[in-house]
Amino acid sequence: MVKINMKSVNNRRYSGIYLLPTVILLFTVLLFLSACSSSMPTSYYDYEYERDYKVGIISDRLLEQIPAEIKRPVVLVVTSFVQLDDFSKTSRFGMLMAEQLLSRLAGQGFILRETRMKDIFYQSQNGEFVLSREFSKVAQDLDARLVLLGTYLEARDHVLLNTRLVDFHKRSVVASYDCQLVKTPDISELLSD
Repeated sequence: MVKINMKSVNNRRYSGIYLLPTVILLFTVLLFLSACSSSMPTSYYDYEYERDYKVGIISDRLLEQIPAEIKRPVVLVVTSFVQLDDFSKTSRFGMLMAEQLLSRLAGQGFILRETRMKDIFYQSQNGEFVLSREFSKVAQDLDARLVLLGTYLEARDHVLLNTRLVDFHKRSVVASYDCQLVKTPDISELLSD
């Protein structure tokens, strides 16, 4: 005759009852976490590369808008981005944005020139952006057809960017693109000049 220890059978039955909900809960949590992590592409959260990504978007959007009448090769002058609230000021961020756009536009059929002038344009009394006389002289000496201008405004969590491509001969905006960058610690450091 075999003796069955009922105490041991009861313990196994109770441990099985508690084990099943624990396994279901764990599975649910893992499923939820995997769904959250894959619901948005990682590029939205990859702030280390966001600036480079946005520079690519800016250059692509500007190129799409250039009128067909402007035949390449043409001289394009790229200027440093300046602060929106003071056109005479820039920062390492403004210079870096210009450098990165210049790199992106290289090989697109432009004869690229750059200038480090600070007083490129000013805002007239009626609110329009006007190229300064000094810059107009430099652009004319460089035989510029297009001028890339940019401004930025530092907000609490973002940097707002405004980019314009100006037809120097007609003194008109032929392309523009606005966007914002998340103000990461590296961008904050570049702005702190």
